[in-house]
Amino acid sequence: MQAIDAAEVVAARAKSSWARLIHKVYEVNPLECPKCGALMHVIALIDDATVIRRILEHLGLWAPRKPRQNQRAPPADRKVIDGPKPPVQEWTYHAVPDIA
Repeated sequence: MQAIDAAEVVAARAKSSWARLIHKVYEVNPLECPKCGALMHVIALIDDATVIRRILEHLGLWAPRKPRQNQRAPPADRKVIDGPKPPVQEWTYHAVPDIA
C-alpha cells in the first residue's frame, strides 16, 4: 500500500483551483498558450525583485516608474474645505413594545 502525503494533495488542489478561479472570473484560461492553445504548466514562481528586473531588462520589457508630474499641494482656500454644510436630517426614535 502506498502512503499519500496530505501536503501534496492540498498543493495539487491549490494549483488547479487558482487557474479555475481565474478562468471563472476573467473568462480566460491562464494555462492555455495564447499562440497555439496548448496546455501550459507552471514550472517556477519568481518573487525576487532583482531577478524579475534582470529578466525583464533582458527581454526589453523593463520600464522603471517615472515620478508623477501632476502632484500638487492641497488647496490654500479654507472655504473649499470648510464650505457650506449639508442639512442634517433629524431622526426620532419610537420604541416598539414587542421588539424593544
